[in-house]
Amino acid sequence: MIEKAPIQLSVFSIALLGSTLPLALPLTDTALLAQNARPPVPATRPPADSVAAVVERANARREQNRLTEAARLYRQAIAIDANFVPAHYGLGVTLRQQGDLDGAIAAHRRALQIDRSYTPAYYGLGIALYKKGNMSAAADAYKKAIELSKEESSLAPTYYNLGLAEEGRGDLKAAVAAFQKAVALDRSYATAYSGLGSALRRQGDTKGAVEAFREAVKLAPKNVVAQYSLGVALYEQKDYAGSIAAYKRAIELDEKFPNLLYNLGIALVADGKIAEAIEAYRKATELDRQNDNAFAALGNALLQDGKTAEAITAFRRSVVINPKSATAYNGLGLALRREGRLEDAIAAYRQAIQLTPNYAAAYNNLGRALSDLDKPTEAIAAFRKAIEFDPKNGVAYSNLGNLLRAQGNPIGAIEALNRAIALGKEELWVDYTILGLAYAEQGNMKEAQASYSKAIELKPDFANAHFGLGALYAAQGEVKLAIGSYKEALRLYQAANSTEWVNRTQQALQALQGTPQSQQQ
Repeated sequence: MIEKAPIQLSVFSIALLGSTLPLALPLTDTALLAQNARPPVPATRPPADSVAAVVERANARREQNRLTEAARLYRQAIAIDANFVPAHYGLGVTLRQQGDLDGAIAAHRRALQIDRSYTPAYYGLGIALYKKGNMSAAADAYKKAIELSKEESSLAPTYYNLGLAEEGRGDLKAAVAAFQKAVALDRSYATAYSGLGSALRRQGDTKGAVEAFREAVKLAPKNVVAQYSLGVALYEQKDYAGSIAAYKRAIELDEKFPNLLYNLGIALVADGKIAEAIEAYRKATELDRQNDNAFAALGNALLQDGKTAEAITAFRRSVVINPKSATAYNGLGLALRREGRLEDAIAAYRQAIQLTPNYAAAYNNLGRALSDLDKPTEAIAAFRKAIEFDPKNGVAYSNLGNLLRAQGNPIGAIEALNRAIALGKEELWVDYTILGLAYAEQGNMKEAQASYSKAIELKPDFANAHFGLGALYAAQGEVKLAIGSYKEALRLYQAANSTEWVNRTQQALQALQGTPQSQQQ
């Protein structure tokens, strides 16, 4: 009888994209259209107290960012002539810049009540409505501005902002069309290419998103948002090397850009560069001591690097910052269990489950710790909970099958292990080996042999499978075949310096060959 294979852990991972989406793209400046709002300058300057002169002074103050003075002057102009549209429009722009969105919306709408064809007011109204969160109304305002305008390159910002509004209200198809129109009108419009990339990415077209972000980066190589966004899209294409390169270029531009070092760490982990990932996460936590995701990711990377004590510290810091982080508690449990602190690990897993009652991975890991603590009934219940919440959790099926076999339930074990195999989890050779044991214990030697053979096919150097096959041949009286399998197992155990199993295999060979253990090779 071979020792049961180690029960596998589900891999702990930080949720990546919730905090790694590209930042909201900036709205286009309204300066060009604002110019259109100014009244024509007459051959002779207007009297200083005329409405046109007052608006000119207000425009100048607004451009100097002297917003309080500008608003006062626009209101003075309106007092002189309540129907002077540029005064209402200018007041709307100023109020928006001051953060008074309701006032801005009212001012722009008053301008349009006076003149329904005043294009800049539709544009300004769209921006104020967008910032207010009314995406549908913003889109309608931009569409009206487009309808009243000549189709030329100067209209590209309006299409860009229309794209933002359409994306904001969830119409990705319309957003893509608007961004595409913006870049068609102005091929040098880097920000519009970024907007297009964002919408395509959300639509699931990562290839198109990468192409758009590459164009944005080509046109504006110092745009950190474009570089960052390219890194996100390349990561989602599983081009980890490309993603890392994009993030590193973005770091050269602005190391403090939000989530940049965190995302770099994620890409480095995916590329197998754990030491570099740890360095990136450390820098991320140094820049933002309240970033619980970065501390949790650092803990995960440290755990993968075998630095368990440091991982515990990082996970504990994460849960102090965010006591509601179930994933961080799950990671803490993994680290504590690795240290042999089973009771503490169980407490961490239970806390994760309390925070997220349907957390399948935490239930699976709880089952593993309970099994280690020799609480098989509770462990089996935990594995079954993991499967209940995630029917495709092959690791939980594997762990359940392993434990059921150890508890003398080969029928249940066979059912669970076959399910794990059907789901195609990693390290299936372990499951096939345990399945072989279960079949052998049930007396089904044919299926047992097929299972061991499959394990060896998947991993020829898996010593336990060779040992199990040797035991099976021995039980069937196939001495020559048994000796061959045991010898191969012995060779592999010796190569791995597995003293206990070397001794067991030598004893099995001695029993078959009738020779002293000391003479075995």
